Amino acid sequence: MLLNIHIKFLILFTLGLCIFISASAQEPTFGQYGSIDRQVKKMSGSLSNNIIQVHRYLDSIGITDEEKIRAFYMWIIMNIEYKDQIELLFDKRILFYVGSNNCASPVCVFNKRQAVCEGFSKLFQFFCQQSGIEAYTIGGYISKRGQFQDKATHSWNVVKINNHWRFFDLTWAYASLVHTGIKKTTNEFFMIEPHEFILSHLPLIPVWQFLATPVPISIFNLGDEGINHYLETQNTYYNYSDSLNQYNRLDARMKCLYTIAKIHKTNRSNRFNRAIEYYKYGRIVLNSQSLNSDKSMDELLDAKEKILEAMHLFKETSDIASQLMFLQARDNIAVVQQWIQMLNDKNVQSEKTN
Repeated sequence: MLLNIHIKFLILFTLGLCIFISASAQEPTFGQYGSIDRQVKKMSGSLSNNIIQVHRYLDSIGITDEEKIRAFYMWIIMNIEYKDQIELLFDKRILFYVGSNNCASPVCVFNKRQAVCEGFSKLFQFFCQQSGIEAYTIGGYISKRGQFQDKATHSWNVVKINNHWRFFDLTWAYASLVHTGIKKTTNEFFMIEPHEFILSHLPLIPVWQFLATPVPISIFNLGDEGINHYLETQNTYYNYSDSLNQYNRLDARMKCLYTIAKIHKTNRSNRFNRAIEYYKYGRIVLNSQSLNSDKSMDELLDAKEKILEAMHLFKETSDIASQLMFLQARDNIAVVQQWIQMLNDKNVQSEKTN
C-alpha cells in the first residue's frame, strides 16, 4: 500500500514537473529587460517634448546596445499611436480621390505621436542610428498564405546587435500590446532571427533577408512548412554581407535603381513598388535642384524621365494608393516642366543678348 502511494506521488510529481518545464519553455526569456521597461515607463514628462532629449534619456537607460535598443523599442510602442490619417479630397477632374496625411519622418512622427508602419520604423531607426547602432527600415510583403501579391506595403526594421542581424516589427508589437494589454506579447516581434522572421515577413529584395539562401516570393507564399523545407534543402549561395556593402556604397539615386532592378527580377508583377522607387529617384533630383539657383537641364530631364516612368507604372495599377501616387507624380511633373521652361526662356534671352 505504501509503495503504491509512493508510486502515485512520483507520477504526479513527474507530471507536474513536465508541465512546469513545458510552460517555462514557452515563456520568452525577456525578464532581464524588466528594469529597462520600468524606466522607460516612468520617464519624466518634461523630457517628452524634445526628440533629442528623449533619445538621450533612453540611451542612458541601457549599458549595452541591446538594452538601449530595448528602451527605444518600448518607448515607441507605448507612446506612438498607429493611425492611418486618410482624407477625402474633391477634385473636379476625377470626381474625388483619397489623400493621405500620414508622415514618416522621425521628427514628424515624434511630434504627432501618430504613424503608420513606416513612421514606426523610421523613428526606431533614427533612435538606433543616433546611438551609433547600424539599423535599417525595410519594406516588404507579409504572409498571406498563397495569395497573389503584386505590391508590398509593410515596413519593419533590422538592426546589427553583437555582430548579428536581428529583426523588429514595432507596428505589430504595438497592435499586440493594444489588443492584449499584456506587455510580454510584444516580445514576439523583438530581436527575431532571420530564419524565423522570414516565416511572416519577406523583404522587397533579397539583401534584406540576411539569409545565405534567400526565399523567393513563390516559396514565401506557401507558408511556414514550405519555407522551412526550402531553407533545409537548398544549398547556400548568397553572400548578403557583400551585397549590403555594395548597396551602401551607392548614392541615393543609384540605390533606387538597384532596388528597381531587384524587384523586377524577384516579382515582375510588382509595378507599384518599382514605381515608388522611380518616383523617389525623381524626388531626390528635384529636392537637390530646388536648392540650386543655377538649375541643371540634364538633371531636370533625368527627373522628368523617372517620374514619367513612375506615372506609367502607377497608371497600370488600379488601386487607390496607385491613383494617389499618380496624382502626386503629376504635380511634380508640372514643377519640372516649369523649371525646364524657365531654363529655355533664360537660354533664349541669353542668345538674344549675345
